[in-house]
Amino acid sequence: MMKIRTGSILSKAVLACALAGAAPAVLAETHHECRDRPGTISIEGYSTVKASPDVAFIRVAATVQSESAETARQSVENSISRFVDGLGKDPTLKGTVSTKDGSIRAESISVTPDYAYDTKTNERRVSGYSASRTVTVKIKNFEHISKVLDVAVSSGINNIHNISYELENPAPVMEKARLQAVADAAAKASQISKAFGVNLGTIASISYNTPISGSTETYIQPRMMSKGLMSNSIADTSVYSPDKLVFTDNVSVVYNLEQTKKN
Repeated sequence: MMKIRTGSILSKAVLACALAGAAPAVLAETHHECRDRPGTISIEGYSTVKASPDVAFIRVAATVQSESAETARQSVENSISRFVDGLGKDPTLKGTVSTKDGSIRAESISVTPDYAYDTKTNERRVSGYSASRTVTVKIKNFEHISKVLDVAVSSGINNIHNISYELENPAPVMEKARLQAVADAAAKASQISKAFGVNLGTIASISYNTPISGSTETYIQPRMMSKGLMSNSIADTSVYSPDKLVFTDNVSVVYNLEQTKKN
């Protein structure tokens, strides 16, 4: 977006004189005033920077339905325990994921009643209970993703929520995008001012809002997984190659303009 505004407004006194047939000298003076105050130029700078992700987050869950709340809860806890233990014992993953370093994070278990509608009494009644617990596994070697999913299914995990890819430290890339947006604004301002025959003066204002960028590329897997389905789809994929992450930024700058001096 680019805006150019003239900075001269006729004063009431000058306007009154002009309407009354003021002397040409007054109008000449007004024209000189307008020429000496050419106004401002508003510029927006944009940037886009791409970067390859270096960490993946795998979100899985165990969900069980049972007539007993305790049975459902215990079944879920058993599946999660087998999953976490299996990750630690797997030869490929051993030493790369652990609850101690935060690369394995388990959320609190939830147990909720299931309801059924009784057509005889026209009332809802509790028909059973559902228990669920989600675990997030952080992986830096993307070749290990399929192994994590193998362990998940063999442990009784029946929900694969998603796999998201991120930068562990996005700050340098975000800074690069920000500086490129600033450079883009400065270049546009210089080109446009020269084209109009005016010089850039001081900066009148800068407007900047922290952008929402570097969003993860998320690959949603089928929600409910069985061992047979997993063996024919996800587990057979040995390497996951995500797209690059996109970081965007923008800045708005208002420059004062100076009239080009003529010799």
